[in-house]
Amino acid sequence: MCTRPVNPLLTDFTRVLMELRWGDLDAYGHVNNVTQLRLLEEARVRALGSPTHTSDAAAAVGRYGIADSVSGIDIPPIFARASATTELLVAAHSIEYRAPIRYRPGPIAVDLVISEVRPASVTIGYVVAEPDGSLAYTVAETVIAFIDRSTARPRRLSPEETEAMESIAQPSVPLRSRR
Repeated sequence: MCTRPVNPLLTDFTRVLMELRWGDLDAYGHVNNVTQLRLLEEARVRALGSPTHTSDAAAAVGRYGIADSVSGIDIPPIFARASATTELLVAAHSIEYRAPIRYRPGPIAVDLVISEVRPASVTIGYVVAEPDGSLAYTVAETVIAFIDRSTARPRRLSPEETEAMESIAQPSVPLRSRR
């Protein structure tokens, strides 16, 4: 029996299982666009490491605040470590909604990949899907810029950070707008 997580659009990825809350629904009975961006943010923090990991509540288990709900590719702790001197700011989002997410018991999978490593930024791709891989709901990307706190200017990734991120880089998520 295969225990490897399955995603209809990705091969190798980091998976974060997220429980939906009743309050995530809108008047139409599905998870709306703003809440989906919040799910992506929460998955990103869990997978990449909390920038406040040194002061997070004790309930945040795991290395750098990474919860046990994270599996798959082990993302190097570049983001959590960099947060001591660097602002990790969202520079851009791209998001495509492919099917409505309705409330249901059990988790939803947010699968992430590091898809591009640039001198002062990293692109993270996401596919929000059923944990069994039967349906992809949302495909998205976020560009995270590294900003030096002391100068408020972009900070280049060190050669070690670049190498660590490039070692796990995967193809970009299949955004239809790229066609």
